[in-house]
Amino acid sequence: MKNRLINAGMIVLFGLSVVSGCASPGPILLEFQYRAPQDVAAAGAKTVVGVCPFKDDRGGVNSVIGKRSVEATNETNDLVIQGTAADKVATALKASLKARAIAYKDCSAWDLTEAGIPSDGAGLVISGEIKKLWVDAASRFANTTIKADVQIRVSVADPAQKKVIRVMNVSSAMERQSLAFSTSMVAETVADALSSAMDQIFKDEELKKKL
Repeated sequence: MKNRLINAGMIVLFGLSVVSGCASPGPILLEFQYRAPQDVAAAGAKTVVGVCPFKDDRGGVNSVIGKRSVEATNETNDLVIQGTAADKVATALKASLKARAIAYKDCSAWDLTEAGIPSDGAGLVISGEIKKLWVDAASRFANTTIKADVQIRVSVADPAQKKVIRVMNVSSAMERQSLAFSTSMVAETVADALSSAMDQIFKDEELKKKL
């Protein structure tokens, strides 16, 4: 009887750990990078692209990019990154340019008007507005649903002509299921969503011509 009680107690503890995913108070740090597609090819571009700072239009804290929730205990945690969402998007854009062998450089802040286009010696400049960069991880008994959503309005300008040549909306949504909460899987999911959005920039036919 004693052994049965011990076994039952172990099962209950295991069940609670699966439900909560070993939840603890405070924010959870996510670390992730741009993930280039396996078939990415060098663009052969001769144009140097200036990457301007992005604007975070999401509202709220600029280092928070999601929420983790545990249904059984009503616990929640902020999912955060080092730095800001704007920094993360700019870094992802630079990595996507590098993956395609396109030269880039940092450029001054751009207010996205034609009058305010910075030159900084770049052939093209890119910036934009982050509309969504968010991931939800909802844990229930023996199941965690991870949903990532990215929406960015990207603007491309020709500094020599002082002209905005392209404005495009790129977006991606990813969803995964897991037995228990995993920081690495959450990070991979939001990384894939952001990377997919970045890759859409380089599928634009007008931009390809300018590069």
